[in-house]
Amino acid sequence: MSERQTRSSRHLQPSRNKKLDKLLNVLIGIVVILIIITATYVFKWQDDVGTAVKDEPAQEQKNDDGDGKEKPSKEENNDVSVKDNESTKEEPKEEQPSSEKDAVIETTSDNPIVDKVITNKDWKPTPTTQTGQHVSSYDDTSVDWAEKVATVTAVTGIEKDNMIIWRIQNNGSANTAVATVSTNDKTKMYRVNMEWVDNEGWLPVKLEQLNTLNGAY
Repeated sequence: MSERQTRSSRHLQPSRNKKLDKLLNVLIGIVVILIIITATYVFKWQDDVGTAVKDEPAQEQKNDDGDGKEKPSKEENNDVSVKDNESTKEEPKEEQPSSEKDAVIETTSDNPIVDKVITNKDWKPTPTTQTGQHVSSYDDTSVDWAEKVATVTAVTGIEKDNMIIWRIQNNGSANTAVATVSTNDKTKMYRVNMEWVDNEGWLPVKLEQLNTLNGAY
């Protein structure tokens, strides 16, 4: 009886071992799968963390760049505006030098056809080409006449091609003359008094701005 039991137990042991081996293999397989899943999750998590860490400095740098460029405050803007306004106010207007202002004198006249009388200490003689004893000429083809007209142009600003010469005549002596002129459209009318300066030329001494030509010459 004992021999049979011994043989039977010997036959059962290999089958039990096989079952245990299968169970162990299954457990090992499950463990391996769990390890693979865990490792995959860990690697993926590390990659996500690494990407987040790389992105953070770039974002911080952008923020730093934005913060570095500080917008001027309202007070600074106001200061700039005030300075601009002050600089604008302080810019001197282009004015004639005081010496020129002092040289030009404008006065009124009792003559009703004269709007104003202008004299200027800085007026200079019109350079002459004449030599020897001067003789005033009222011949419109003479050099003396041409120099009288040049004097009128210099003091009135009316160019010869835009000028009507109504009359140039003696003004009481051989070395004085008076010219009455206007623009071609008669919007500007003047009477110019001049005198001769030896070896220099005709010097304008008075400019009258007229409001009419009636009775002007």
